[in-house]
Amino acid sequence: MIIDKTKKIRLNIFIFILAFLSFFYTNSISAQFQNKFRTNNLVLEGRFNYCFVAPHHLEMQIFNQHFPAYEINIFRATYGKTRWEYMYNYPLIGMSFWYSDFGKSPYLGKAYGIVPYINFPLIEKKKAIIYFRFGLGVGFLTKKFNAIENYKNLCIGSTINAAVNFMLEVKWKITKRFIFSFGGGLAHFSNGSTKTPNFGLNIPFFNTGIAYRLSKRNPLSKEKLFPELYPYEFDGKKSIEVNVSAAFAVKDMNSEFGERYYVYTVFGNIFKQVSYKSKFGIGFDFSYDGSDLKLLERDKVEIENKLSIIKPGISAAYEMMVSRFSFVVNLGMYLGGIEQSDGTSYEKFAVKYKMTKNIYTNITLKTHSGRADFVGFGLGYHFNVFYY
Repeated sequence: MIIDKTKKIRLNIFIFILAFLSFFYTNSISAQFQNKFRTNNLVLEGRFNYCFVAPHHLEMQIFNQHFPAYEINIFRATYGKTRWEYMYNYPLIGMSFWYSDFGKSPYLGKAYGIVPYINFPLIEKKKAIIYFRFGLGVGFLTKKFNAIENYKNLCIGSTINAAVNFMLEVKWKITKRFIFSFGGGLAHFSNGSTKTPNFGLNIPFFNTGIAYRLSKRNPLSKEKLFPELYPYEFDGKKSIEVNVSAAFAVKDMNSEFGERYYVYTVFGNIFKQVSYKSKFGIGFDFSYDGSDLKLLERDKVEIENKLSIIKPGISAAYEMMVSRFSFVVNLGMYLGGIEQSDGTSYEKFAVKYKMTKNIYTNITLKTHSGRADFVGFGLGYHFNVFYY
Protein backbone atom coordinates (compact mmCIF):
# COMPACT_ATOMS: atom_id res chain seq x y z
CA MET A 1 0.00 0.00 0.00
CA ILE A 2 2.82 2.40 0.85
CA ILE A 3 4.50 1.66 -2.50
CA ASP A 4 1.23 2.28 -4.37
CA LYS A 5 0.74 5.59 -2.57
CA THR A 6 4.32 6.62 -3.41
CA LYS A 7 3.77 5.82 -7.08
CA LYS A 8 0.54 7.81 -7.10
CA ILE A 9 2.28 10.79 -5.51
CA ARG A 10 5.09 10.63 -8.10
CA LEU A 11 2.56 10.39 -10.93
CA ASN A 12 0.59 13.36 -9.59
CA ILE A 13 3.80 15.41 -9.31
CA PHE A 14 4.72 14.48 -12.88
CA ILE A 15 1.25 15.45 -14.19
CA PHE A 16 1.55 18.78 -12.35
CA ILE A 17 4.93 19.42 -14.02
CA LEU A 18 3.45 18.64 -17.43
CA ALA A 19 0.54 20.98 -16.82
CA PHE A 20 2.83 23.72 -15.56
CA LEU A 21 5.16 23.47 -18.58
CA SER A 22 2.20 23.46 -20.96
CA PHE A 23 0.82 26.56 -19.27
CA PHE A 24 4.23 28.25 -19.30
CA TYR A 25 4.73 27.48 -22.99
CA THR A 26 1.32 28.78 -24.03
CA ASN A 27 0.65 31.51 -21.45
CA SER A 28 0.77 34.28 -24.01
CA ILE A 29 -2.34 32.84 -25.69
CA SER A 30 -4.66 33.97 -22.93
CA ALA A 31 -3.37 37.57 -22.92
CA GLN A 32 -4.42 39.61 -25.95
CA PHE A 33 -5.70 36.40 -27.51
CA GLN A 34 -5.91 37.28 -31.20
CA ASN A 35 -2.55 39.00 -31.65
CA LYS A 36 -0.31 36.81 -29.54
CA PHE A 37 -2.03 33.61 -30.64
CA ARG A 38 -0.96 34.26 -34.18
CA THR A 39 2.49 35.49 -33.21
CA ASN A 40 3.24 32.18 -31.49
CA ASN A 41 2.48 30.15 -34.63
CA LEU A 42 1.51 27.23 -32.40
CA VAL A 43 0.92 23.72 -33.73
CA LEU A 44 -0.44 20.73 -31.77
CA GLU A 45 0.67 17.25 -32.84
CA GLY A 46 -0.01 13.65 -31.81
CA ARG A 47 2.40 10.81 -32.69
CA PHE A 48 2.44 7.03 -32.51
CA ASN A 49 5.90 5.41 -32.23
CA TYR A 50 6.79 1.78 -32.98
CA CYS A 51 9.89 1.03 -30.85
CA PHE A 52 12.30 -1.59 -29.61
CA VAL A 53 15.25 -1.58 -27.18
CA ALA A 54 18.61 -2.02 -28.92
CA PRO A 55 20.52 -4.69 -26.89
CA HIS A 56 23.99 -3.07 -27.00
CA HIS A 57 25.07 -5.31 -24.08
CA LEU A 58 24.57 -9.06 -23.78
CA GLU A 59 22.72 -8.60 -20.47
CA MET A 60 20.08 -6.55 -22.32
CA GLN A 61 18.82 -9.41 -24.49
CA ILE A 62 15.92 -9.91 -22.07
CA PHE A 63 14.56 -6.48 -23.15
CA ASN A 64 14.53 -7.43 -26.84
CA GLN A 65 10.86 -6.82 -27.58
CA HIS A 66 8.78 -4.40 -29.66
CA PHE A 67 6.41 -1.93 -28.03
CA PRO A 68 4.48 1.30 -28.72
CA ALA A 69 5.21 4.78 -27.40
CA TYR A 70 2.93 7.80 -27.53
CA GLU A 71 3.88 11.40 -27.97
CA ILE A 72 2.18 14.79 -27.81
CA ASN A 73 4.06 17.76 -29.24
CA ILE A 74 3.44 21.46 -28.94
CA PHE A 75 5.70 23.41 -31.28
CA ARG A 76 6.12 26.89 -32.73
CA ALA A 77 6.92 27.57 -36.37
CA THR A 78 9.48 30.38 -36.57
CA TYR A 79 9.05 33.01 -39.25
CA GLY A 80 12.09 35.30 -39.01
CA LYS A 81 11.37 37.36 -35.91
CA THR A 82 15.10 37.24 -35.10
CA ARG A 83 18.09 36.81 -37.37
CA TRP A 84 19.02 33.26 -36.30
CA GLU A 85 15.57 31.96 -37.33
CA TYR A 86 15.99 32.70 -41.02
CA MET A 87 19.71 31.89 -40.92
CA TYR A 88 18.66 28.33 -40.03
CA ASN A 89 15.82 28.41 -42.58
CA TYR A 90 12.96 28.81 -40.09
CA PRO A 91 13.25 25.79 -37.74
CA LEU A 92 10.49 24.50 -35.49
CA ILE A 93 10.86 24.89 -31.71
CA GLY A 94 8.78 22.61 -29.53
CA MET A 95 8.13 20.56 -26.44
CA SER A 96 7.52 16.80 -26.56
CA PHE A 97 5.62 14.77 -23.94
CA TRP A 98 6.61 11.09 -24.37
CA TYR A 99 5.16 7.95 -22.74
CA SER A 100 5.70 4.20 -23.02
CA ASP A 101 5.17 1.12 -20.85
CA PHE A 102 7.97 -0.83 -22.66
CA GLY A 103 5.50 -3.55 -23.60
CA LYS A 104 4.61 -4.04 -19.92
CA SER A 105 8.19 -5.08 -19.11
CA PRO A 106 8.47 -6.17 -15.45
CA TYR A 107 12.03 -4.80 -15.31
CA LEU A 108 11.77 -1.41 -17.04
CA GLY A 109 8.35 -0.25 -15.84
CA LYS A 110 7.05 2.90 -17.53
CA ALA A 111 8.80 5.93 -18.97
CA TYR A 112 7.69 9.55 -19.10
CA GLY A 113 9.67 12.19 -20.95
CA ILE A 114 9.59 15.98 -21.20
CA VAL A 115 11.86 16.92 -24.10
CA PRO A 116 12.33 20.43 -25.53
CA TYR A 117 13.55 20.18 -29.11
CA ILE A 118 14.44 22.05 -32.26
CA ASN A 119 13.60 20.84 -35.77
CA PHE A 120 16.03 21.97 -38.49
CA PRO A 121 14.67 21.90 -42.09
CA LEU A 122 16.98 20.07 -44.51
CA ILE A 123 15.10 19.79 -47.82
CA GLU A 124 12.00 21.76 -48.70
CA LYS A 125 9.49 21.17 -51.49
CA LYS A 126 6.15 22.78 -52.20
CA LYS A 127 4.15 20.70 -49.70
CA ALA A 128 6.74 18.55 -47.97
CA ILE A 129 9.75 19.38 -45.80
CA ILE A 130 12.39 17.00 -44.46
CA TYR A 131 13.49 17.91 -40.92
CA PHE A 132 16.21 16.79 -38.53
CA ARG A 133 15.11 16.97 -34.90
CA PHE A 134 17.35 17.19 -31.85
CA GLY A 135 15.82 17.11 -28.38
CA LEU A 136 17.29 17.14 -24.89
CA GLY A 137 15.16 16.90 -21.76
CA VAL A 138 14.26 14.89 -18.66
CA GLY A 139 13.05 11.30 -18.43
CA PHE A 140 11.22 9.72 -15.50
CA LEU A 141 11.40 5.89 -15.24
CA THR A 142 9.25 4.08 -12.71
CA LYS A 143 11.63 1.11 -12.28
CA LYS A 144 15.38 1.14 -11.78
CA PHE A 145 18.13 -1.26 -10.69
CA ASN A 146 17.70 -2.84 -7.28
CA ALA A 147 20.11 -5.47 -6.05
CA ILE A 148 17.24 -7.55 -4.62
CA GLU A 149 13.98 -6.68 -6.38
CA ASN A 150 15.17 -5.66 -9.87
CA TYR A 151 18.71 -6.93 -10.30
CA LYS A 152 18.27 -7.70 -14.03
CA ASN A 153 17.78 -4.05 -14.91
CA LEU A 154 21.38 -3.00 -15.53
CA CYS A 155 20.23 -0.28 -17.94
CA ILE A 156 19.00 2.34 -15.51
CA GLY A 157 20.29 3.11 -12.02
CA SER A 158 18.18 6.18 -11.23
CA THR A 159 14.60 7.39 -11.51
CA ILE A 160 15.47 10.75 -13.07
CA ASN A 161 17.47 10.57 -16.30
CA ALA A 162 18.43 12.61 -19.30
CA ALA A 163 16.19 12.04 -22.32
CA VAL A 164 17.77 12.57 -25.75
CA ASN A 165 15.99 12.37 -29.09
CA PHE A 166 17.30 12.33 -32.66
CA MET A 167 14.86 12.04 -35.54
CA LEU A 168 14.66 12.43 -39.30
CA GLU A 169 11.09 13.17 -40.37
CA VAL A 170 8.96 14.33 -43.28
CA LYS A 171 6.13 16.79 -42.74
CA TRP A 172 3.49 16.86 -45.50
CA LYS A 173 1.00 19.72 -45.61
CA ILE A 174 -2.45 18.23 -46.24
CA THR A 175 -4.38 21.49 -45.88
CA LYS A 176 -3.58 24.93 -44.51
CA ARG A 177 -4.21 23.63 -40.99
CA PHE A 178 -3.50 19.85 -41.05
CA ILE A 179 -0.02 18.35 -41.41
CA PHE A 180 0.82 14.66 -41.78
CA SER A 181 4.25 13.44 -40.67
CA PHE A 182 6.31 10.25 -40.62
CA GLY A 183 9.91 9.44 -39.75
CA GLY A 184 12.35 7.49 -37.65
CA GLY A 185 15.07 8.05 -35.13
CA LEU A 186 16.59 7.16 -31.79
CA ALA A 187 15.49 7.92 -28.22
CA HIS A 188 17.98 7.56 -25.39
CA PHE A 189 17.58 7.47 -21.60
CA SER A 190 20.63 7.67 -19.36
CA ASN A 191 21.88 9.37 -16.20
CA GLY A 192 25.39 9.88 -17.54
CA SER A 193 26.82 7.43 -14.97
CA THR A 194 25.89 9.73 -12.10
CA LYS A 195 24.46 6.53 -10.61
CA THR A 196 25.39 3.02 -11.70
CA PRO A 197 24.62 0.62 -13.26
CA ASN A 198 23.96 2.74 -16.32
CA PHE A 199 24.06 0.87 -19.62
CA GLY A 200 21.41 3.32 -20.82
CA LEU A 201 18.41 2.64 -23.03
CA ASN A 202 18.82 3.09 -26.78
CA ILE A 203 15.40 2.96 -28.42
CA PRO A 204 15.21 3.04 -32.24
CA PHE A 205 11.74 3.92 -33.50
CA PHE A 206 9.55 4.62 -36.50
CA ASN A 207 6.57 6.90 -36.16
CA THR A 208 3.69 8.68 -37.80
CA GLY A 209 1.62 11.62 -36.65
CA ILE A 210 -0.96 14.25 -37.45
CA ALA A 211 -0.68 17.92 -36.52
CA TYR A 212 -3.13 20.81 -36.46
CA ARG A 213 -2.07 24.42 -36.85
CA LEU A 214 -3.93 26.44 -34.21
CA SER A 215 -3.85 29.66 -36.23
CA LYS A 216 -2.99 30.98 -39.65
CA ARG A 217 0.78 31.02 -39.99
CA ASN A 218 2.69 34.30 -40.09
CA PRO A 219 4.35 34.93 -43.47
CA LEU A 220 8.08 34.19 -43.60
CA SER A 221 10.24 37.28 -43.43
CA LYS A 222 13.88 37.93 -44.19
CA GLU A 223 15.54 41.32 -44.16
CA LYS A 224 17.53 42.07 -47.32
CA LEU A 225 20.13 43.81 -45.15
CA PHE A 226 21.30 42.49 -41.80
CA PRO A 227 20.01 44.67 -38.97
CA GLU A 228 22.28 45.98 -36.23
CA LEU A 229 23.96 43.09 -34.45
CA TYR A 230 22.07 41.45 -31.64
CA PRO A 231 23.91 40.80 -28.37
CA TYR A 232 26.53 38.02 -28.43
CA GLU A 233 26.53 37.66 -32.23
CA PHE A 234 29.48 37.35 -34.59
CA ASP A 235 30.48 40.78 -35.92
CA GLY A 236 32.68 39.60 -38.79
CA LYS A 237 35.99 40.81 -37.33
CA LYS A 238 38.96 38.50 -37.58
CA SER A 239 39.80 37.06 -34.20
CA ILE A 240 40.63 33.95 -32.23
CA GLU A 241 38.19 33.06 -29.43
CA VAL A 242 39.48 31.50 -26.22
CA ASN A 243 37.10 29.57 -23.92
CA VAL A 244 38.14 28.40 -20.44
CA SER A 245 35.80 26.37 -18.21
CA ALA A 246 35.73 24.44 -14.95
CA ALA A 247 33.19 21.71 -14.20
CA PHE A 248 32.19 19.36 -11.40
CA ALA A 249 30.55 15.91 -11.57
CA VAL A 250 29.43 13.12 -9.26
CA LYS A 251 29.72 9.39 -10.02
CA ASP A 252 27.57 7.26 -7.74
CA MET A 253 29.12 3.76 -7.95
CA ASN A 254 27.37 2.16 -4.98
CA SER A 255 26.42 -0.90 -7.01
CA GLU A 256 30.09 -1.63 -7.77
CA PHE A 257 32.20 -0.19 -4.95
CA GLY A 258 29.63 1.05 -2.44
CA GLU A 259 30.87 4.64 -2.68
CA ARG A 260 30.34 7.96 -4.44
CA TYR A 261 33.21 9.66 -6.28
CA TYR A 262 33.81 13.19 -7.51
CA VAL A 263 35.21 14.40 -10.80
CA TYR A 264 36.90 17.77 -11.29
CA THR A 265 37.82 19.01 -14.74
CA VAL A 266 39.31 22.13 -16.28
CA PHE A 267 39.06 22.47 -20.03
CA GLY A 268 39.15 24.99 -22.81
CA ASN A 269 38.78 25.51 -26.54
CA ILE A 270 40.51 27.86 -28.94
CA PHE A 271 38.13 28.63 -31.81
CA LYS A 272 38.23 30.32 -35.18
CA GLN A 273 34.75 31.50 -36.14
CA VAL A 274 34.13 30.86 -39.84
CA SER A 275 30.47 31.98 -40.13
CA TYR A 276 27.50 33.21 -38.10
CA LYS A 277 26.78 29.56 -37.30
CA SER A 278 30.06 27.69 -36.91
CA LYS A 279 33.40 27.66 -35.12
CA PHE A 280 36.29 25.20 -35.52
CA GLY A 281 39.27 24.79 -33.24
CA ILE A 282 41.32 22.71 -30.84
CA GLY A 283 40.58 21.82 -27.24
CA PHE A 284 42.51 20.83 -24.14
CA ASP A 285 41.42 19.48 -20.77
CA PHE A 286 42.67 18.15 -17.43
CA SER A 287 40.42 15.82 -15.45
CA TYR A 288 40.69 14.29 -11.99
CA ASP A 289 38.37 11.31 -11.43
CA GLY A 290 38.30 9.94 -7.88
CA SER A 291 36.97 6.56 -9.06
CA ASP A 292 40.27 5.94 -10.90
CA LEU A 293 41.95 5.41 -7.52
CA LYS A 294 39.50 2.63 -6.73
CA LEU A 295 39.99 1.03 -10.14
CA LEU A 296 43.77 1.05 -9.68
CA GLU A 297 43.37 -0.44 -6.21
CA ARG A 298 41.14 -3.19 -7.61
CA ASP A 299 43.76 -3.98 -10.26
CA LYS A 300 46.50 -3.92 -7.57
CA VAL A 301 48.36 -1.01 -9.17
CA GLU A 302 50.32 1.05 -6.66
CA ILE A 303 50.62 4.81 -7.03
CA GLU A 304 52.93 7.22 -5.20
CA ASN A 305 50.92 10.40 -5.76
CA LYS A 306 47.18 10.87 -6.23
CA LEU A 307 47.84 13.61 -8.78
CA SER A 308 49.25 10.97 -11.12
CA ILE A 309 45.68 9.99 -12.07
CA ILE A 310 45.10 13.42 -13.67
CA LYS A 311 44.42 12.90 -17.36
CA PRO A 312 45.52 15.66 -19.75
CA GLY A 313 43.92 15.55 -23.18
CA ILE A 314 43.85 17.30 -26.54
CA SER A 315 40.98 17.34 -29.01
CA ALA A 316 39.48 18.68 -32.22
CA ALA A 317 36.53 20.98 -31.48
CA TYR A 318 33.43 22.27 -33.26
CA GLU A 319 30.73 24.67 -32.03
CA MET A 320 27.35 25.44 -33.61
CA MET A 321 25.60 28.59 -32.37
CA VAL A 322 21.85 29.17 -32.06
CA SER A 323 21.31 32.60 -30.52
CA ARG A 324 22.63 32.46 -26.91
CA PHE A 325 22.75 28.65 -26.98
CA SER A 326 25.47 26.64 -28.65
CA PHE A 327 26.39 22.99 -29.05
CA VAL A 328 30.02 21.90 -28.74
CA VAL A 329 31.59 18.60 -29.81
CA ASN A 330 35.15 17.49 -28.94
CA LEU A 331 36.88 14.36 -30.23
CA GLY A 332 40.12 13.82 -28.37
CA MET A 333 42.83 11.60 -26.97
CA TYR A 334 44.56 11.40 -23.61
CA LEU A 335 48.19 12.42 -23.31
CA GLY A 336 48.74 10.84 -19.91
CA GLY A 337 47.24 9.37 -16.75
CA ILE A 338 47.92 6.02 -15.08
CA GLU A 339 44.38 4.61 -15.30
CA GLN A 340 43.64 3.82 -18.96
CA SER A 341 40.96 1.09 -18.73
CA ASP A 342 38.58 3.20 -20.85
CA GLY A 343 41.14 3.59 -23.63
CA THR A 344 43.06 6.60 -24.87
CA SER A 345 40.28 8.32 -26.84
CA TYR A 346 37.22 10.22 -25.63
CA GLU A 347 34.29 12.32 -26.83
CA LYS A 348 32.64 15.33 -25.22
CA PHE A 349 29.24 16.84 -26.00
CA ALA A 350 28.28 20.14 -24.38
CA VAL A 351 25.42 22.61 -24.32
CA LYS A 352 26.45 26.20 -23.57
CA TYR A 353 24.34 29.18 -22.61
CA LYS A 354 25.73 32.73 -22.63
CA MET A 355 24.68 34.52 -19.47
CA THR A 356 26.59 37.69 -20.35
CA LYS A 357 28.93 38.75 -23.13
CA ASN A 358 31.83 36.82 -21.61
CA ILE A 359 30.39 34.38 -19.04
CA TYR A 360 28.56 31.17 -19.89
CA THR A 361 27.29 28.02 -18.22
CA ASN A 362 27.67 24.55 -19.67
CA ILE A 363 26.52 20.97 -19.26
CA THR A 364 29.05 18.48 -20.61
CA LEU A 365 28.74 14.74 -21.24
CA LYS A 366 32.02 12.86 -21.52
CA THR A 367 32.03 9.43 -23.13
CA HIS A 368 34.49 6.72 -24.16
CA SER A 369 33.55 5.02 -27.44
CA GLY A 370 29.94 6.08 -26.86
CA ARG A 371 29.80 4.84 -23.23
CA ALA A 372 28.93 7.60 -20.76
CA ASP A 373 31.62 8.44 -18.21
CA PHE A 374 30.16 11.48 -16.41
CA VAL A 375 28.00 14.58 -16.78
CA GLY A 376 29.65 17.78 -15.59
CA PHE A 377 28.09 21.12 -14.69
CA GLY A 378 30.33 24.12 -15.05
CA LEU A 379 30.96 27.79 -15.58
CA GLY A 380 33.17 29.36 -18.23
CA TYR A 381 34.68 32.58 -19.49
CA HIS A 382 35.54 33.50 -23.07
CA PHE A 383 37.40 36.37 -24.69
CA ASN A 384 38.55 37.30 -28.18
CA VAL A 385 42.04 38.01 -29.41
CA PHE A 386 41.68 40.27 -32.46
CA TYR A 387 44.27 40.26 -35.20
CA TYR A 388 42.41 42.38 -37.78
